[in-house]
Amino acid sequence: MKNLLYALLILLSVRPVYSQLPEKFQAPTYRNEQIIVSHLDQSEKPYLAFPTLLRLNNHEVLITYKRGMSHGGDQEADAEALLFNTENNQVKERQTIGNLKNQIFQLTLATRFPNGHIYYFADMQNRGWDGRNYRSSMRFTDGNKEGFQMKGWMELPLANGREFSYPFDIIYEGSKIYMLAMSFGYRPGNSWSVSVLESHDEGQSWNLKADLTKILGNGAFNESSFLKDGKDFVVVLRGYGNQATTLARFDNNFTLLKKVELTGENKLLPNYIGWPRIFQKENNLYIIGRIWNKSAIPSKKYEMQNSSLGLLRINKKSFDVENISLLDNPQVESVLKDGYYAGFYWQPKLNESFFNVITYRAFSGAEAPDIIRLEYKWNEVK
Repeated sequence: MKNLLYALLILLSVRPVYSQLPEKFQAPTYRNEQIIVSHLDQSEKPYLAFPTLLRLNNHEVLITYKRGMSHGGDQEADAEALLFNTENNQVKERQTIGNLKNQIFQLTLATRFPNGHIYYFADMQNRGWDGRNYRSSMRFTDGNKEGFQMKGWMELPLANGREFSYPFDIIYEGSKIYMLAMSFGYRPGNSWSVSVLESHDEGQSWNLKADLTKILGNGAFNESSFLKDGKDFVVVLRGYGNQATTLARFDNNFTLLKKVELTGENKLLPNYIGWPRIFQKENNLYIIGRIWNKSAIPSKKYEMQNSSLGLLRINKKSFDVENISLLDNPQVESVLKDGYYAGFYWQPKLNESFFNVITYRAFSGAEAPDIIRLEYKWNEVK
């Protein structure tokens, strides 16, 4: 009965389609949806959010997510992880991997180190005396080779005297590990920055490799993602407020080579890209994240409720946006309560490549988001 009522509330939140899709925008014709973890099945802490994804092999992914009471402002929240079979689309194992008294596991990033162990890095928060939530030091733990044998959560060591709290992305170059992370001005080091950290000892110590915020002119940047393209680094950085989401190319020493603003009123996307994830496929760059399709928002209010899940195809040389696939809520048909941090993987099926997205979403009427899987034909959305 609860699930039937939930479905009815979603239907009641549907809005009319405002207009045809503008040039360079498309909505796929094939789409499949699955609820992986439902908020209705949680006896406590039903708010499921911020999934991240690690591909383990050709038939399994590891998904981490927050289980708490709200998007933000909880007094305590857990980190959970599940093993998901990508061939039969079933959950194989699910565990709470992080739980600390009066601590909030806001977002937890999983990665496999060169030694074969799965490590977790968590954005930790706590409730201050004024009732607001504040970052504390990033915590990390070794989950061993299977990801579920936890060895206790430790604080990330300072990098050149600066504390980092919010992990964004990790990439490898041989035995060298690079982490993209954010520091906060009220924490040790007194710096607001999106920076690249470097480790040569399996993450036991970190050096500050490059302060990207400073290099890019001290803009107000937040959620970011990066990749290695040959010897270069390519980084996408979400902006706060009037700061555009920016795509930048750096050489191996983080000298800026090129930057382009991806968002703004004169751009295809008027507002920031939330939790942007960048990847390279078939000699193109792609960015997936929360976006705003301004042609479908008559009031031009770029609030959470008007957002969609989008996939941008970007020319690797010019950084021009060539195509935007509107993967979910394409014409803002439904009122979004919260959603659209997303991970992704490809799975072959019936001689085709299917693009799978793991995200979280709650439409108006739902008490909390679910962790869901969305499936598309790659040839339709690429």
